[in-house]
Amino acid sequence: MIKAMPTLGIDVGASKVRYVIWEKNQVLLDKEIKLLAPSREELNRIFQEISKITRGSRVSAAGVGLPGTVEKESVTSALNFPTLAGWNIKAELEKLLGVPVKIVNDAKAFVIAETQAGAAKGKQNVIGITLGSGLGIGIVLNGNLYLGQGTAGEEGHEIIDLPNRKEAEDFASAKFFKKFGKSPDQLRQLAEIGDQDAKQAFEEFGKNLGVIIANLVNLLDPEEIVLGGGIAGAYGFFIEETKRSAADLIVNPSRKDIAIRPAALGPSAGAIGAAILTGL
Repeated sequence: MIKAMPTLGIDVGASKVRYVIWEKNQVLLDKEIKLLAPSREELNRIFQEISKITRGSRVSAAGVGLPGTVEKESVTSALNFPTLAGWNIKAELEKLLGVPVKIVNDAKAFVIAETQAGAAKGKQNVIGITLGSGLGIGIVLNGNLYLGQGTAGEEGHEIIDLPNRKEAEDFASAKFFKKFGKSPDQLRQLAEIGDQDAKQAFEEFGKNLGVIIANLVNLLDPEEIVLGGGIAGAYGFFIEETKRSAADLIVNPSRKDIAIRPAALGPSAGAIGAAILTGL
Protein backbone atom coordinates (compact mmCIF):
# COMPACT_ATOMS: atom_id res chain seq x y z
CA MET A 1 0.00 0.00 0.00
CA ILE A 2 1.35 3.42 -1.00
CA LYS A 3 1.55 5.73 2.00
CA ALA A 4 -0.09 9.15 1.53
CA MET A 5 2.43 11.97 1.56
CA PRO A 6 1.83 15.49 2.87
CA THR A 7 1.05 18.28 0.39
CA LEU A 8 1.73 21.99 0.53
CA GLY A 9 -1.04 24.52 -0.03
CA ILE A 10 -0.35 28.22 -0.64
CA ASP A 11 -3.00 30.94 -0.77
CA VAL A 12 -1.85 34.27 -2.22
CA GLY A 13 -3.87 37.29 -1.12
CA ALA A 14 -3.56 41.01 -1.72
CA SER A 15 -1.83 41.68 1.60
CA LYS A 16 -0.69 38.27 2.87
CA VAL A 17 0.25 34.75 1.88
CA ARG A 18 -1.02 31.80 3.90
CA TYR A 19 0.37 28.30 3.59
CA VAL A 20 -0.33 24.92 5.12
CA ILE A 21 1.05 21.42 5.08
CA TRP A 22 -1.87 18.99 4.76
CA GLU A 23 -1.83 15.27 5.42
CA LYS A 24 -4.59 12.73 6.13
CA ASN A 25 -7.26 15.42 6.35
CA GLN A 26 -5.45 17.48 8.93
CA VAL A 27 -3.24 20.55 9.03
CA LEU A 28 0.31 19.82 10.17
CA LEU A 29 1.61 23.36 9.69
CA ASP A 30 -0.28 26.64 9.23
CA LYS A 31 1.53 29.95 8.78
CA GLU A 32 0.91 33.40 7.37
CA ILE A 33 3.40 35.88 5.91
CA LYS A 34 2.61 39.55 5.35
CA LEU A 35 2.88 40.66 1.73
CA LEU A 36 4.66 44.01 1.83
CA ALA A 37 3.93 44.88 -1.81
CA PRO A 38 2.01 43.20 -4.67
CA SER A 39 5.17 42.58 -6.69
CA ARG A 40 6.92 39.57 -8.17
CA GLU A 41 10.02 40.33 -6.14
CA GLU A 42 8.04 40.28 -2.90
CA LEU A 43 6.22 37.08 -3.80
CA ASN A 44 9.50 35.44 -4.76
CA ARG A 45 10.90 36.40 -1.36
CA ILE A 46 7.92 34.75 0.34
CA PHE A 47 8.15 31.63 -1.84
CA GLN A 48 11.83 31.34 -0.88
CA GLU A 49 10.89 31.61 2.80
CA ILE A 50 8.18 28.95 2.44
CA SER A 51 10.67 26.66 0.70
CA LYS A 52 13.15 26.99 3.56
CA ILE A 53 10.55 26.38 6.27
CA THR A 54 8.93 23.37 4.57
CA ARG A 55 12.20 21.76 3.52
CA GLY A 56 12.40 18.31 5.08
CA SER A 57 8.63 17.96 5.38
CA ARG A 58 8.45 15.23 2.72
CA VAL A 59 5.97 17.33 0.72
CA SER A 60 4.97 15.40 -2.42
CA ALA A 61 3.17 18.20 -4.32
CA ALA A 62 2.08 21.80 -3.95
CA GLY A 63 -1.04 23.73 -4.87
CA VAL A 64 -1.25 27.50 -5.19
CA GLY A 65 -4.45 29.55 -5.06
CA LEU A 66 -4.13 32.86 -6.90
CA PRO A 67 -6.49 35.83 -7.30
CA GLY A 68 -7.45 36.26 -10.94
CA THR A 69 -8.44 34.24 -13.96
CA VAL A 70 -6.49 30.98 -14.07
CA GLU A 71 -6.55 29.05 -17.34
CA LYS A 72 -4.38 26.03 -18.11
CA GLU A 73 -2.55 26.68 -14.83
CA SER A 74 -1.53 30.19 -15.86
CA VAL A 75 -2.93 33.53 -14.69
CA THR A 76 -4.34 35.23 -17.79
CA SER A 77 -5.91 38.17 -15.96
CA ALA A 78 -5.56 39.56 -12.44
CA LEU A 79 -7.33 42.88 -12.14
CA ASN A 80 -6.72 43.13 -8.40
CA PHE A 81 -3.12 41.81 -8.57
CA PRO A 82 -1.85 42.76 -12.07
CA THR A 83 1.73 41.54 -11.58
CA LEU A 84 0.50 37.91 -11.57
CA ALA A 85 -0.72 37.99 -15.18
CA GLY A 86 1.62 36.25 -17.58
CA TRP A 87 4.00 35.09 -14.84
CA ASN A 88 4.89 31.39 -15.02
CA ILE A 89 4.62 30.80 -11.27
CA LYS A 90 4.12 27.07 -11.79
CA ALA A 91 7.51 26.58 -13.45
CA GLU A 92 9.34 28.79 -10.95
CA LEU A 93 7.84 27.02 -7.95
CA GLU A 94 8.45 23.55 -9.35
CA LYS A 95 12.11 24.48 -9.72
CA LEU A 96 12.23 25.98 -6.22
CA LEU A 97 10.30 23.26 -4.38
CA GLY A 98 11.31 20.25 -6.46
CA VAL A 99 7.75 18.86 -6.58
CA PRO A 100 4.80 19.07 -9.02
CA VAL A 101 2.81 22.30 -8.61
CA LYS A 102 -0.84 22.91 -9.47
CA ILE A 103 -2.12 26.46 -10.00
CA VAL A 104 -5.78 27.34 -9.36
CA ASN A 105 -7.98 30.38 -8.79
CA ASP A 106 -8.19 31.12 -5.06
CA ALA A 107 -11.99 30.98 -4.85
CA LYS A 108 -11.94 27.52 -6.48
CA ALA A 109 -9.45 26.37 -3.87
CA PHE A 110 -11.70 27.82 -1.16
CA VAL A 111 -14.84 25.97 -2.25
CA ILE A 112 -12.96 22.68 -2.57
CA ALA A 113 -11.69 23.02 1.01
CA GLU A 114 -15.13 23.75 2.41
CA THR A 115 -16.84 20.90 0.52
CA GLN A 116 -14.11 18.38 1.32
CA ALA A 117 -13.40 19.30 4.93
CA GLY A 118 -15.42 22.33 6.01
CA ALA A 119 -18.87 23.88 6.30
CA ALA A 120 -20.31 22.11 3.25
CA LYS A 121 -18.70 18.70 3.76
CA GLY A 122 -20.79 16.01 2.12
CA LYS A 123 -22.72 18.42 -0.08
CA GLN A 124 -22.71 17.85 -3.85
CA ASN A 125 -23.77 21.28 -5.12
CA VAL A 126 -22.13 24.24 -3.42
CA ILE A 127 -21.15 27.81 -4.23
CA GLY A 128 -18.22 29.34 -2.36
CA ILE A 129 -17.91 33.12 -2.27
CA THR A 130 -14.74 34.90 -1.17
CA LEU A 131 -15.24 38.45 0.04
CA GLY A 132 -12.02 40.44 -0.04
CA SER A 133 -10.33 42.98 -2.28
CA GLY A 134 -12.44 41.39 -5.03
CA LEU A 135 -15.40 39.02 -5.21
CA GLY A 136 -14.44 35.42 -6.00
CA ILE A 137 -16.72 32.50 -6.82
CA GLY A 138 -16.04 28.76 -6.76
CA ILE A 139 -18.65 26.25 -7.94
CA VAL A 140 -19.00 22.56 -7.09
CA LEU A 141 -21.64 20.76 -9.15
CA ASN A 142 -22.48 17.08 -8.68
CA GLY A 143 -19.47 16.75 -6.40
CA ASN A 144 -16.96 18.14 -8.89
CA LEU A 145 -15.30 21.52 -9.25
CA TYR A 146 -17.01 23.19 -12.19
CA LEU A 147 -14.73 25.16 -14.51
CA GLY A 148 -16.68 25.24 -17.77
CA GLN A 149 -14.11 25.71 -20.50
CA GLY A 150 -11.63 26.50 -17.78
CA THR A 151 -12.57 29.76 -16.06
CA ALA A 152 -16.21 29.51 -14.93
CA GLY A 153 -17.15 31.50 -11.86
CA GLU A 154 -16.19 35.08 -12.72
CA GLU A 155 -19.33 36.34 -11.00
CA GLY A 156 -17.42 39.28 -9.57
CA HIS A 157 -17.31 40.77 -13.06
CA GLU A 158 -21.01 40.33 -13.80
CA ILE A 159 -22.45 43.71 -14.76
CA ILE A 160 -25.01 44.73 -12.12
CA ASP A 161 -25.43 48.40 -13.09
CA LEU A 162 -25.36 48.57 -16.89
CA PRO A 163 -25.60 52.38 -17.38
CA ASN A 164 -22.56 52.91 -15.13
CA ARG A 165 -20.73 49.67 -16.04
CA LYS A 166 -20.63 48.65 -12.37
CA GLU A 167 -19.70 45.04 -11.59
CA ALA A 168 -20.85 42.76 -8.80
CA GLU A 169 -17.62 43.27 -6.87
CA ASP A 170 -18.19 47.03 -6.87
CA PHE A 171 -21.11 46.26 -4.55
CA ALA A 172 -19.86 43.25 -2.57
CA SER A 173 -16.11 43.47 -1.97
CA ALA A 174 -13.66 45.87 -0.33
CA LYS A 175 -14.36 48.24 -3.24
CA PHE A 176 -17.83 48.89 -1.83
CA PHE A 177 -16.45 50.25 1.45
CA LYS A 178 -14.22 52.90 -0.14
CA LYS A 179 -17.07 55.42 -0.05
CA PHE A 180 -17.04 55.22 3.76
CA GLY A 181 -13.39 56.26 3.93
CA LYS A 182 -12.42 53.23 6.00
CA SER A 183 -11.35 49.65 5.32
CA PRO A 184 -13.76 46.76 5.97
CA ASP A 185 -11.59 45.75 8.93
CA GLN A 186 -11.71 49.23 10.45
CA LEU A 187 -15.49 49.33 10.01
CA ARG A 188 -15.84 45.88 11.58
CA GLN A 189 -13.91 47.06 14.64
CA LEU A 190 -16.19 50.09 14.90
CA ALA A 191 -19.29 47.94 14.50
CA GLU A 192 -18.06 45.69 17.31
CA ILE A 193 -18.08 48.64 19.72
CA GLY A 194 -21.55 49.71 18.62
CA ASP A 195 -20.92 52.36 15.95
CA GLN A 196 -24.22 52.71 14.10
CA ASP A 197 -22.74 54.12 10.89
CA ALA A 198 -20.41 51.13 10.62
CA LYS A 199 -23.29 48.75 11.28
CA GLN A 200 -25.35 50.45 8.55
CA ALA A 201 -22.44 50.11 6.11
CA PHE A 202 -22.40 46.35 6.65
CA GLU A 203 -26.18 46.15 6.36
CA GLU A 204 -26.01 47.87 2.97
CA PHE A 205 -23.20 45.52 1.97
CA GLY A 206 -25.31 42.57 3.09
CA LYS A 207 -28.25 43.69 1.01
CA ASN A 208 -26.02 43.91 -2.06
CA LEU A 209 -24.55 40.47 -1.39
CA GLY A 210 -28.05 39.05 -1.12
CA VAL A 211 -28.85 40.23 -4.65
CA ILE A 212 -25.76 38.47 -6.00
CA ILE A 213 -26.57 35.29 -4.09
CA ALA A 214 -30.15 35.33 -5.39
CA ASN A 215 -28.84 35.52 -8.96
CA LEU A 216 -26.56 32.55 -8.31
CA VAL A 217 -29.31 30.50 -6.67
CA ASN A 218 -31.76 31.22 -9.50
CA LEU A 219 -29.13 30.14 -12.03
CA LEU A 220 -27.47 27.13 -10.37
CA ASP A 221 -29.81 26.00 -7.54
CA PRO A 222 -27.06 24.92 -5.08
CA GLU A 223 -27.64 23.18 -1.75
CA GLU A 224 -25.55 25.66 0.19
CA ILE A 225 -23.59 28.90 -0.01
CA VAL A 226 -20.32 29.26 1.95
CA LEU A 227 -18.75 32.66 2.61
CA GLY A 228 -15.03 33.24 3.14
CA GLY A 229 -12.43 35.95 2.75
CA GLY A 230 -11.52 38.78 5.10
CA ILE A 231 -14.89 40.54 5.00
CA ALA A 232 -16.64 37.33 6.07
CA GLY A 233 -15.15 38.03 9.50
CA ALA A 234 -18.00 40.56 9.86
CA TYR A 235 -20.59 37.86 9.02
CA GLY A 236 -22.75 38.69 12.03
CA PHE A 237 -23.13 42.31 10.95
CA PHE A 238 -24.42 41.65 7.43
CA ILE A 239 -25.89 38.15 7.24
CA GLU A 240 -29.48 38.99 8.22
CA GLU A 241 -29.73 41.60 5.47
CA THR A 242 -28.09 39.16 3.05
CA LYS A 243 -30.65 36.45 3.82
CA ARG A 244 -33.56 38.90 3.63
CA SER A 245 -32.40 40.40 0.35
CA ALA A 246 -31.74 36.99 -1.21
CA ALA A 247 -35.12 35.60 -0.13
CA ASP A 248 -36.90 38.55 -1.76
CA LEU A 249 -35.31 37.77 -5.13
CA ILE A 250 -35.01 33.96 -5.22
CA VAL A 251 -37.72 32.71 -7.55
CA ASN A 252 -38.33 29.19 -6.18
CA PRO A 253 -40.20 29.47 -2.83
CA SER A 254 -38.53 26.32 -1.49
CA ARG A 255 -35.05 27.85 -2.01
CA LYS A 256 -35.65 31.16 -0.26
CA ASP A 257 -34.17 29.87 2.99
CA ILE A 258 -31.01 28.44 1.41
CA ALA A 259 -28.20 27.91 3.91
CA ILE A 260 -25.61 30.73 3.79
CA ARG A 261 -22.80 29.71 6.11
CA PRO A 262 -19.44 31.17 7.13
CA ALA A 263 -16.39 29.09 6.25
CA ALA A 264 -15.58 26.46 8.86
CA LEU A 265 -11.88 26.45 8.02
CA GLY A 266 -11.38 30.18 8.57
CA PRO A 267 -8.51 32.03 6.89
CA SER A 268 -6.73 28.75 6.11
CA ALA A 269 -9.47 27.49 3.78
CA GLY A 270 -7.86 28.68 0.54
CA ALA A 271 -4.49 27.14 1.37
CA ILE A 272 -6.13 23.88 2.49
CA GLY A 273 -8.11 23.72 -0.75
CA ALA A 274 -4.97 24.30 -2.81
CA ALA A 275 -3.31 21.41 -0.96
CA ILE A 276 -6.32 19.13 -1.48
CA LEU A 277 -6.51 19.97 -5.19
CA THR A 278 -3.08 18.46 -5.79
CA GLY A 279 -4.67 15.05 -5.36
CA LEU A 280 -7.82 15.65 -7.43
